[in-house]
Amino acid sequence: MSVALGKSGVFAFAALVLAAGGAAAKTSACPAERTEIRISKDIVEPHIDYSKRATQLETMKFRDPLASDRSFTRVAGLTVAAVTVDSEIRIASTGTAAGEPACVWPSVVTVTLSTAPTVYVGADHGQCSREVGVGHEMEHVAIDKNVINMYGPIFRLHLVAMADAMNASPEPGLDPAAWRARIEEKMNAVIAVVSDSLNDDRSLRHRQLDSPQEYQRLSVACPQVTLNPNASAARARTPTTTD
Repeated sequence: MSVALGKSGVFAFAALVLAAGGAAAKTSACPAERTEIRISKDIVEPHIDYSKRATQLETMKFRDPLASDRSFTRVAGLTVAAVTVDSEIRIASTGTAAGEPACVWPSVVTVTLSTAPTVYVGADHGQCSREVGVGHEMEHVAIDKNVINMYGPIFRLHLVAMADAMNASPEPGLDPAAWRARIEEKMNAVIAVVSDSLNDDRSLRHRQLDSPQEYQRLSVACPQVTLNPNASAARARTPTTTD
């Protein structure tokens, strides 16, 4: 598995580590346990909704970013989903008594990646179109699952690097509260950089799936009946149900 950020993400992260490392180089390392990095996933199975017509889906407003282009609602459906990044930073310290050297470090950093997609398929679609539409939208759902699985190790890699850079005691006279704030700032900055990279990667993958070629494939995936209803022979050949 490749774990790499885009160019802008790499440069931003490198600058953060250098800044943190420069501060740490001035002091001795804290006599503390290594920072625990916890990465978890919360992937909810998609809810499939057949209650809206395709024309409704083209104009509805949704809270979460749309995974599908709205034009696909006429031949497939619509996936409404987001990948959410939640985090918590716990900070430990020693030397709180007067005269003791203070030591402050990130003890536990938790990142949770989650998604709970809703897949809409037009109520006016026939059985064939519904099945084709669900198949396409489930590919969007799979993209988000794959992105979450890919970025878990990336978050861990960069948070470990930043934790190592920040694992140093403050300089004599430096307020431990200020050092705690610095740790939170740097850790949150790393999470923000990787989150931006995740969202850029995710958006690109969804756009690549919703290609003109895919639109054409969906448009012709099911048989279309265009016979002249005024011709008796045509009426005789017209099936009783169509998709």
